[in-house]
Amino acid sequence: MQPEIPIDVDDTSGIWRTDGLPMVYLPRHFLVNNHLAVEAALGRAAYSAILRAATAKSAIEWCEAQLRDKGLDREATFHHYFQRLSQRGWGQFSIDELDIAGRHGNISLKNSIFALEARQQPGQRVCYMFEGFILGAFSFLLGGSDLSIIECEEAHCSREGHDHCHFAFAKCV
Repeated sequence: MQPEIPIDVDDTSGIWRTDGLPMVYLPRHFLVNNHLAVEAALGRAAYSAILRAATAKSAIEWCEAQLRDKGLDREATFHHYFQRLSQRGWGQFSIDELDIAGRHGNISLKNSIFALEARQQPGQRVCYMFEGFILGAFSFLLGGSDLSIIECEEAHCSREGHDHCHFAFAKCV
């Protein structure tokens, strides 16, 4: 199977772009090893908080760019975001439930890069980085709601013996 995402390479600068945004292509182990090194240095709680904010911001920025450049509506952009994450090798995301009116949903993730590479962490949830991805995309879907009133939790991880990772998200209040 060939990648389904377009990659445009600027002949002069060498910059790769997909969906109009600059990209970096690198080995999975490089990303995961760096992720684990920072987690070890900062501690999981501190690193998770940093990642949550940074990845939520990035998700919102990506969704806003797609909304502007592709002319998709917010819900279509939300679905497109997880399709693109799946196509870029983060894992295979599926939106199991999305209740916009009720402001909650559930997402499954198979073959998460973190679960596949987390050899030294059996029985532990390791895909918390994706909480920020989901939080940001859901915030975008709801029109840019305050991130502090949206919750997202990795409810279970394939490293705990499940066949996939599962995330629950909701707007509180």
